[in-house]
Amino acid sequence: MSKLRLPALAIPLCLSMTACPGGDDSSTTTDPTVSPSDSSGTTVAPQTTTGMAMTEEGGMTTTGMPSDTTSGTGSTGADSDSGTTDPGFVFDLGEIPEAPPLETECGKVDFIFVVDNSGSMGDEQANLIANWPAFIMGIQDNLEDVESYHIGVVTTDTYTYNIAGCQNLSSVVVQTGGGSSSNMACGPYAAGDNFITEADDLNVAFTCAAQVGTSGSASERQMQAAVEAVTGVDAGPGQCNEGFLREDSLLVIVIITDEPDNASTGDPTSWYNDILAARSDIPENVVVLSLINTPGGMCAGGVATDIAAFTTMWGVNGFMADICTLDYGPIFTQAISVIDVACENYIPPN
Repeated sequence: MSKLRLPALAIPLCLSMTACPGGDDSSTTTDPTVSPSDSSGTTVAPQTTTGMAMTEEGGMTTTGMPSDTTSGTGSTGADSDSGTTDPGFVFDLGEIPEAPPLETECGKVDFIFVVDNSGSMGDEQANLIANWPAFIMGIQDNLEDVESYHIGVVTTDTYTYNIAGCQNLSSVVVQTGGGSSSNMACGPYAAGDNFITEADDLNVAFTCAAQVGTSGSASERQMQAAVEAVTGVDAGPGQCNEGFLREDSLLVIVIITDEPDNASTGDPTSWYNDILAARSDIPENVVVLSLINTPGGMCAGGVATDIAAFTTMWGVNGFMADICTLDYGPIFTQAISVIDVACENYIPPN
């Protein structure tokens, strides 16, 4: 890095004795109207020093650049022997430290997949799993600056097939069971946690965890599961979700359900406020993707009015589509674009 230099200031090397505090009163006083001569007989015009002013205490106050009123062959600050010009003082401020670069994109993304595990969700879980590889590949290709992913699946009721200590509503799935499930121990995962990270084979790990089966309650609590997961109900030391969600990540909540939420505590406004408060009150850092029975959509069954209202509260970071779509591929392509823009607009919390 080059050193910053301020413009050179030409400082007169001599001041008249009358201008020097404490000067000898007996010294000869120069008549300012008479132009002195140098040793060669050349007349040198008087110089002005409006750029520097002496204080009464002898200090120097900068008032501007020095003014050169030299005429003829003389010049301010000139070396009479060599004819070269004295560059004056150069202030060397040394190396200017580089400011830390502003973080313009998210470097971490945390996914919460809220997957309905009630009796009618077999086809939808299979659709999700079939389109997962293209989805996560699209995420990785578009979010080039992201270095770390945390991925967790939660169900819409207490999941009794999970491992001991992970059977609360908002616990991430480590083990599956019941009808139409993968019926496998999916974790602990590669990093030793109860959630999936980039250290895992993402296709294998997610396929295992997301196939939660269809033996769950018909009184789904989709939004309560999401709120409790985000607010850390099961995230204390030694608890199932410890270390899952990070304060400095982009949070992506994906809700996949074919029924409305009629059993969660709260309402769309309280869900929004609780999640926002848990994310440093920065709405730009939360994305909500809802595959639901959308209002005015083509799916049969009860409309997920409250989940839709909650989704729209996130503005451009909220996206919804019909759960009954036969191929989630096009939906996920649009969802990737939403996440990509949110990552670009990410605001680091204080």
